Amino acid sequence: MGITAGVEEHEFAPDQVCTRAEIVTLLWRYHGSPNVTPSTSFVDVESDSFYAKSVYWAEANRITVGTGDGEFSPHGANSRAEMVTFLYRARDIS
Repeated sequence: MGITAGVEEHEFAPDQVCTRAEIVTLLWRYHGSPNVTPSTSFVDVESDSFYAKSVYWAEANRITVGTGDGEFSPHGANSRAEMVTFLYRARDIS
């Protein structure tokens, strides 16, 4: 399915902290990497970043509303609570 390939050719890094950008990217890929309109209200999401399309998708589908002050905090560690919230909100998206 190609959801993740790990951090290097032969390394998965299961104990590494997952960032908010990585989590929404995994969800976006799980849902088939749908095309999205390149638009976001988050000031800290660079349009050429690996996670930009996934954040656009997550925001458009109300999976995330950011962390406050117009930010998504893509490089922030993802808490368990945030992970469960993202998964819950993404459950019915087709």
